[in-house]
Amino acid sequence: MPVSLPCALRRVVLLSALTLLSSPALAEEPITGTGATFPAKVYLQWAEDHTRLTQQAVKYLPAGSSAGVKAVSEGTVDFGASDVPLSAAELDRRGLFQFPTLVGGIVPFVNLPGLASGELRLDAPTLARIWAGSITRWNDSAIRALNPDLDLPALPIQRVVRSDGSGTTTVFVQYLRQAAPEQARAIEPDGGRARWPGNTTGADGSSKLVAAVKATPGAIGYASSDYTLRDRLTAVSLRNPRGEFVQPDLPAFRAAIVAGGLFKNGLAPTPLLGTQGAGAWPIVTATYVLVPSRPASVERAARTLQFFYRSFLLGDKAVAGTGFAPLPVATQARIVALLTGFRTRDGVLVPVIGLADPAVAR
Repeated sequence: MPVSLPCALRRVVLLSALTLLSSPALAEEPITGTGATFPAKVYLQWAEDHTRLTQQAVKYLPAGSSAGVKAVSEGTVDFGASDVPLSAAELDRRGLFQFPTLVGGIVPFVNLPGLASGELRLDAPTLARIWAGSITRWNDSAIRALNPDLDLPALPIQRVVRSDGSGTTTVFVQYLRQAAPEQARAIEPDGGRARWPGNTTGADGSSKLVAAVKATPGAIGYASSDYTLRDRLTAVSLRNPRGEFVQPDLPAFRAAIVAGGLFKNGLAPTPLLGTQGAGAWPIVTATYVLVPSRPASVERAARTLQFFYRSFLLGDKAVAGTGFAPLPVATQARIVALLTGFRTRDGVLVPVIGLADPAVAR
């Protein structure tokens, strides 16, 4: 959808958009989005900054990827968010356009007394056996073999899972079934959920899952990398396909981005699970935003795209300290160009504020 506009015409478009988007009437109605909890804290921070700097309110409700796809498809929100990209056929069927925003890791974490983050080492087969319910205690011989220097307790393993439709769950189960197919065979994907063998504790949303694990000695859960950083969770170290035990941090996510060639030749979704890069975290994924390709209101579409445009113009600063890695610079530039030339399916140009926005120009 990107188009090339003459400089003079672009200035007219931007100035028109500035007038349109500064309208007090529009400012009274927030732009709304819902969906993935994976990037929620970043989107909420972006929304707060955008509202403060532009007086254009944006509200985001983290409710799970499935809810985000459903809501934007039904037109009840201005944008949806999903950790699982939709296929071209599905986008066409739903009348949506999709673009990536962030890259992060999905992190297994535990509540084991006296254990520091990164001390517990697991490989894919052992992790899959834990989540499949075939390893039930923390002092199991398979876990001890990977951690000979740790005094592991005989606590029962309590698995805490997402009960809502979640892209985080989808990607995590994809990793287990890809990296350890035999051990993870009993874990069955179920849309944005999973059918876990045996007894598990369900939690609605990442925040409640994190709280449940922190309240339960012996528990294990999974969440996006920002929770690991901000909630000081006891993350595990994972063995990657090169045999290295790595921790979930920005260098490990960037290594996966480089090894996977993320969006190197376009914006088509790029697999980042189990890349062969040195030092790469094995459970890395991009997350995506969905907007209507034929919006009911061009004005609201313009304000929606402006919100993301401004965040991309801020570049790496927009995700600094969040626990996420920014998209490659070339990808950010491609999306910025795309958003400024976004046209509806009917051919209507959606005006988006760019450098004419003084908050961005600073």
